[in-house]
Amino acid sequence: MRKYFLIGIVAINIVLNFSCKKVVEAAKEEVVVAAITDGVWTVTSFKQSSVDITSSFSGWEFQYLTNGISLANKIGITTVNGTWAGNTANFTFTANFNSTPPAPLEKLAGTWTVTRAVSSNKGSYAKTEGGVFYEMDLTKK
Repeated sequence: MRKYFLIGIVAINIVLNFSCKKVVEAAKEEVVVAAITDGVWTVTSFKQSSVDITSSFSGWEFQYLTNGISLANKIGITTVNGTWAGNTANFTFTANFNSTPPAPLEKLAGTWTVTRAVSSNKGSYAKTEGGVFYEMDLTKK
């Protein structure tokens, strides 16, 4: 009888421990999503193979909605729709566009690794794509 009691206690601990981890992960993800979806973002630094091309993003503003939709806006240009997803487990952010975006927005598509999260108002990201290394800072307006 004692053997079954101990097995039951161990099983309950495993379930509770697993459930607590899921709750913690969900809470972390909720905080990250809230920070990303609250506000309008701009590219404040963008380097392609160490060459600064930040000025090519001048005037572009980005919104990330809670439903995974992203919007890229610039006065005089039709809004460019896309999708986004964050992964708190491996500290990545993936962005894609629903159609071919105007230059230079195509450089924003792909999976970015968070290299530095300064605050809920600024983040630094990096990716390597096609042998080219990219670095980017996004800052909330």
